[in-house]
Order: sequence, then C-alpha cells, then structure tokens
Amino acid sequence: MKITKKLKYATFEYDEETKHFTIEAEDANGDSTEKQFFKIRLGKVYSFAFMRFVVRMAQRNWLRKTPHEKKSLDKADDLMLELDIEDPNQLTMFD
Repeated sequence: MKITKKLKYATFEYDEETKHFTIEAEDANGDSTEKQFFKIRLGKVYSFAFMRFVVRMAQRNWLRKTPHEKKSLDKADDLMLELDIEDPNQLTMFD
C-alpha cells in the first residue's frame, strides 16, 4: 500500500511494501524558464530518523515560549524595592 500526499511544489510518498519514504519536489523560486526537480528516497532507518527530526522541529517551534511580561511576583519584588520594605519572608521580627 502506498500513502501519497501531494502539495503545490512537493509530493510525499510512503510505500509499506518496500518501507521507503520518497520526497519529490520542484524548485519554487518563481523562475518559469528553468524548473529544477529533485527526488529523495529514504530507507526505513533514514525515514524514521527524518520523521523524528520533523517532529522535534515541530515541537520546538510549538513549545517555544514567547516573551511575556514579568510575573506578578517579580512586580511585587520591584515594588518592595521601590518602597524600601523589608522581605516579608524573613524568619525573625525586629522591634
């Protein structure tokens, strides 16, 4: 059984009988005079390694934290420094 996914500039195919993963693509530079095609055929081990790589890249981009504001605790610490308040987590009380 062959599983095929066709996109605008590339085709992905997996053949279960031979355990090969094939990528066929054309150069999408927009230059209509010369079109370049390439075909990559990966065996079972390399196709598995390629899929692990793709999943890792997807997870890396998906789980990447976006820069955000300071946490409320950080804001409280800044406020305490501005007002010159002692640390509320101290163990001993001074008179």
